[in-house]
Amino acid sequence: MHEMSLAISLLDRVLAEAGTGGLLSVSQVTVELGALQAVEPDLLAEAFRAAALNSAAEGARLDLELRPAEAACLSCGEMFQPSFQDYVCPRCGQANVKILRGKEMFLLSLSGEAKEPDHGSCRSSAA
Repeated sequence: MHEMSLAISLLDRVLAEAGTGGLLSVSQVTVELGALQAVEPDLLAEAFRAAALNSAAEGARLDLELRPAEAACLSCGEMFQPSFQDYVCPRCGQANVKILRGKEMFLLSLSGEAKEPDHGSCRSSAA
């Protein structure tokens, strides 16, 4: 399943960013997903829930922002939105295109519970 491999990759990135940001747990993740990823959003969300079991992201809500694809026809210069199955230029009928957007998956944000700051090393002395 394509969604499970994406979910595992996403979870790895989320856990790394959470660790860098000092989060103990992750409650919400926002991802931008290009239309040409050929992902079923509900399946990706379910795969992410399954992958996150027994991790700091267990139970986290996954919000997906779907972005349309964009292509440029190299034959006539037309800019258009291809679908996953159709890369033919609507203007000239050629399939000689350059994909500009649509294959990306970006982690936009995450939130969760932060670690408590360590105040044990701060001491004050009175004279």
